[in-house]
Amino acid sequence: MSIACESRPAPGPRAVAYPYSMTTGAHRCPVRRSWRPHSHPEHELLWGPTGGSLQVAVDGIDWIVPPDTGLWVPAGLVHAASAAPGTTFYCTYFRPEARACPWTRPGLFGVSPLLREVLLHMHREDMPDEARARAEQVAFDMLAPLDERIDVVPLPADPRARLVAEALLANPGDRRNLAEWAETAGASVRTLTRVFSQGTGMTFAQWRTDVRMRAAVRYLEAGVPVSVVGRRVGYDTASAFVAVFRRATGRTPGTVLAEGRIRSTA
Repeated sequence: MSIACESRPAPGPRAVAYPYSMTTGAHRCPVRRSWRPHSHPEHELLWGPTGGSLQVAVDGIDWIVPPDTGLWVPAGLVHAASAAPGTTFYCTYFRPEARACPWTRPGLFGVSPLLREVLLHMHREDMPDEARARAEQVAFDMLAPLDERIDVVPLPADPRARLVAEALLANPGDRRNLAEWAETAGASVRTLTRVFSQGTGMTFAQWRTDVRMRAAVRYLEAGVPVSVVGRRVGYDTASAFVAVFRRATGRTPGTVLAEGRIRSTA
């Protein structure tokens, strides 16, 4: 496990008070924060990091949680976490006794803008019971794991390359070139190229394209227009984005967008 953990108190024995089914809390990290390996009696969804990156080590895998997704950690499973400076992220806890959840392994879940607002609503403790039950039902109805074919982004171990990787995962549309990233990381272009390749099995350009295409798929499945997605992931024109997307995935962005709309109305 590559996360360096510091001592950090975990939530109480029960984060979700009966009769609630779930509750949400926020973590704001002006400096890098780390959590030692620990577990919770509830299921946990760590989601929505902004301003930086969130890394979670669980079940032998280091996960990077993208801004519009969440990582599901089943109750009782030991995990550790690290948030880069400036990161804000959220944790929603689910009481296992309240509802049977079919997800017994860690995995990434999509967090649409609507689901985000519903989960944030779960922070309130002044809702009438009936209103809260309806909101919890909406949240459960919207929870769904991403395609299991989406595998884990390989991360370089070298701290200079890791700095670049975390920045690009937090903002796939960052357009700095390799020379500019090398200067940011305090390494030569040659060194950064070498450690990136050794750590990920890909060139820097290949790795960045992979990260951009993963982000693009998530945006498209959430219903974001193709031209907007292209700009968000770093392309000047829609045609350039479409060409790279088709090469990388074998599909067009329009096809993925349409499939996402069909699923959202099913």
